[in-house]
Amino acid sequence: MALLGALSLSEIVTRIAAVLLFASLQGCILAGLARLMGDARPFHEKRLTLNPFVQVSVWGIISATLFALSWVRPIRYEPKDMRLGGSGLLAVLVVGLALMLALVPLSDFVRPLLLMLPRTAGYAALYVLNQFQLITVGSVVLNCLPVPGLVAGALWQLALPEHERRLERLVPIGLGLVFAAIVAGIIPNTASAILPYLRA
Repeated sequence: MALLGALSLSEIVTRIAAVLLFASLQGCILAGLARLMGDARPFHEKRLTLNPFVQVSVWGIISATLFALSWVRPIRYEPKDMRLGGSGLLAVLVVGLALMLALVPLSDFVRPLLLMLPRTAGYAALYVLNQFQLITVGSVVLNCLPVPGLVAGALWQLALPEHERRLERLVPIGLGLVFAAIVAGIIPNTASAILPYLRA
């Protein structure tokens, strides 16, 4: 594939490591916020974990590797169990994405510690951190789209509360369209434009 050919082996490996870190944090944060709001469903479905292999999406890994844009496996919520109901779900999604964005400047404080590692390990860890920041910023923006399968796509559970199975069938379609739009350049990665402001 031409896209893979344009990436070095180190870029592929570090992007995969970075997206695993991104997925573990994003999924766990969303599940934890849902639990705080009174929704135990993500907890019972084992999503309140930092295990990246529970949170990561295979297509999210592929997209992150090629385009530095990703998403986690969709989390199913019970808005009716949440404090504030539908507003509670909206709060979970907004705060969840905002916290991921906040991790970008906060992660810069880890850089001095990584420089204390042996040279090869330190440089590798710094490269993973850079890729994590790049993937996180672009993916937070991407996941603001209300497409089934993305974080904001959970809002469809409020609009169609009685059609959960139908919405689940729309997830692969929605993500397929998103991936196609990314490949076609319709959905760009905005991270390079946003990152300087987060590091200021």
